[in-house]
Amino acid sequence: MTRVIEPTRRVAVLDAHRLSDRAVARIASAAASIVVLSTDALFDDAERFRALVPDVELVDGGLVRGDVREAIVRATSLGCRLLAVPEPIRRRRFLHLAVNGAIDAAEHGNATVAVLVMRPAEVEGDVAVFSNTGEASGYGLAFALEIAMRRGVAVARILPKKGLYVRRTAEVGHRADVEAGEAGVKVRYRKVVRPLETVLRGQYTLAVHSVLDVIGSRSARAGAGAPARIQHDPNVDAVLWLLRFFRGDVLLVADGVRLRHARVTGSEGGTADGDSPAV
Repeated sequence: MTRVIEPTRRVAVLDAHRLSDRAVARIASAAASIVVLSTDALFDDAERFRALVPDVELVDGGLVRGDVREAIVRATSLGCRLLAVPEPIRRRRFLHLAVNGAIDAAEHGNATVAVLVMRPAEVEGDVAVFSNTGEASGYGLAFALEIAMRRGVAVARILPKKGLYVRRTAEVGHRADVEAGEAGVKVRYRKVVRPLETVLRGQYTLAVHSVLDVIGSRSARAGAGAPARIQHDPNVDAVLWLLRFFRGDVLLVADGVRLRHARVTGSEGGTADGDSPAV
């Protein structure tokens, strides 16, 4: 049986020239091989890894047009489930494109994709995996346990005190629990009223949040393959708050994410490039 938690895995990296040495080192510790993607032909991003981890296998993934949506599609087509990226300059636009890339990847048959936003410095603490709504992903837990194993820390599973807890791909999460237990990874459980606030106020090296089906629509006037306009979605908005306020790395795990169409009245929410999500 294929293991869910991998000691090292094939990792795609976008724009390594914008990452700090500490961030590159964190990626290298997780990588069996690295697919190098870039938005700028002027930089040889592979040089960052050759200098710090000369023995790692490097694969040239080529140039992307400049957004994370295409990078996700390219990464998954090359066999990567994890894409590491530098901190985005425009957070809402980045997240909008990342969710669209995850939808595209799911439509192409990729079960899951995770986008790891790398901070320049590493923050001490455990790995926090949480759901702000009660909906979560087995793959989200698997990635949290895997990264905690590599960093030598525990996992803090933070659950909402009220409401139904539902996990997509629960069998993946169960297998990850078993494998992490065999590897000696400790898991601490907390039930709180406001999971997102608990994570933002806590001391964690990484925050993991799932993005499942999202409400949005594609314009009838747009051409084939146009990005969807995402409405305010609690899972997406929680990740946006993490990108804005959380000091550690942030992992967005899209678990077979699909677009749910909804009738829109008035102005469409969640399309502006601001940072005022309704959480």
